[in-house]
Amino acid sequence: MKKQSVFALARQLVSGFVTLAKLEFQHGRQEIGVMLAGLQGAAVLLGIAFGFVFAALITVVVALILGLAALTGLPPWLMAVIVFVVLLSLAALLAWRGLRRIHVGAPEETIASVKEDMAWARRLMRRD
Repeated sequence: MKKQSVFALARQLVSGFVTLAKLEFQHGRQEIGVMLAGLQGAAVLLGIAFGFVFAALITVVVALILGLAALTGLPPWLMAVIVFVVLLSLAALLAWRGLRRIHVGAPEETIASVKEDMAWARRLMRRD
């Protein structure tokens, strides 16, 4: 009778570990999903930054086409360079902010939870 209860206990323990592993895996997937959702905002900022780069290139083309037009007393090519630098600076700022929002890494909460589970299992095994 005692052998049967030991086997039943072992079976329950293994079943518990399998269930726990499945739950931890599911938690990890959820955590990674939340991290990926945060990347959406970064992608929007990067898209806006590329739009400003495109606008900067259009400004250079317009400056070449209107090379002799005068604006605020400065030579047209100089004003085109100034606008180009301003737009490029805005694009760099938005790109920098977008890149700072990207955080891809290990699912830290899940790793910590698995470590706690492993420590609990070790303590449980030592009690025998």
